[in-house]
Amino acid sequence: MTMVSRWLPASLSPLAVPRLRRVLLAQIPADLADWLDFVALASLLAFHWNLGPSALAGLTLALALPYVLLGPFVGVLVDRSDQRTLLVASNLLRAVATASFAIAPNLEALLLLVTLKSSVDAVFTPSKQVTLPLLSSLDGLVAANSLSHTINQGTKIIGPALGGVLVTLMDPQGVFIVNAGLSLIAGLALLGLPSGLRHAPEMSEPKSFAREFMLGLTIIKERPMLFAAIASMATGFFLIFLYDGLFALLIREIGYSDSALGLAVAATGAGGVVGALAIGQYATHADPLRLMAVGGIFFGLLVAVVGHLGRGDLTLSPVGFYLVQFWIGFCSAGIFVPYRTLIQRETPPEAIGRVTTVSEAMSALATATAPPLGALLAGWSGVAAPYLLGGYVSAMLALALFIFSWGIRSRGKGPK
Repeated sequence: MTMVSRWLPASLSPLAVPRLRRVLLAQIPADLADWLDFVALASLLAFHWNLGPSALAGLTLALALPYVLLGPFVGVLVDRSDQRTLLVASNLLRAVATASFAIAPNLEALLLLVTLKSSVDAVFTPSKQVTLPLLSSLDGLVAANSLSHTINQGTKIIGPALGGVLVTLMDPQGVFIVNAGLSLIAGLALLGLPSGLRHAPEMSEPKSFAREFMLGLTIIKERPMLFAAIASMATGFFLIFLYDGLFALLIREIGYSDSALGLAVAATGAGGVVGALAIGQYATHADPLRLMAVGGIFFGLLVAVVGHLGRGDLTLSPVGFYLVQFWIGFCSAGIFVPYRTLIQRETPPEAIGRVTTVSEAMSALATATAPPLGALLAGWSGVAAPYLLGGYVSAMLALALFIFSWGIRSRGKGPK
């Protein structure tokens, strides 16, 4: 640590570590590019090419499937490799792939290019997860993850708004070039990291990819806290994506104006920022699994409140609705920040990449499979039904996780 850490609050203390600061600052343009990409792609398909729901569904699949299909290979690659090389190369390749969107002649070519870019994206997240423990002390992991989540949620607020402005000033192809520049900036910034950034030394007799991937699954199975966290998070993601794509319809159902959509999304992002900073400042020594459970209980109950608003059981002014969304974002930080910290603490350092890609693959699978089921449920029982089901089941799942975490701690198997 440098002298800077003496006056930085705990939530910002990772910025006092030069190499860690470089990774976190590079995350800003990298995450911002992802949000701008999403806005530009949606604008291109819906407003410039006048395509319908099937094209947008194809876009969702192109974004999600590489995480599922490539997870076994990516996890082993990340654990074997120099993280500096992976972080730099993934951002530079993202820049090339994004720039190529601008010359895609039709939907088929665009979806192929999106799939290629998403394949590169599938390397960046687990590589960053491996890098943070390499550059941070064990006690500083919560703060590092909270600041990383703060950046992610901050770009969630700024990115869509900036994307909306850019698509009014230029066509989506121009936005793709801007995005490519952001990824290039991130890649160049990461060049300053030291080479040889890895947990495990070079192996004289490397195992096969299949054996190394199976070892990652064995680690998850044999560590109760890790298994419980990943299984509950995968289920939670599925429940979230039952209703996530129906948010605009829910706002219309409640009776708010269309302007409420952007404000509600921004309120959720703001809650995520404040929640992540609060965890980094005040919960650095909390039990990660128990913190996930508490965050999940309140998160699920608040989502259920939104469902009751949509069904007409409750009424709130738009300002009250934005406050509910703020607290949903706040509680979500109480799930995601400790989850990443738990993976880093409970996984042997040389296997973090494999365990992270298993988690990412499950999340992507939920992204691809839950929305159609949520739409079907909304068609049967109304748009509020997925919110009510997802909210209450999430709260019950989190309560079960809390009870499990208490039992693990009482048996002396809690986090060190």
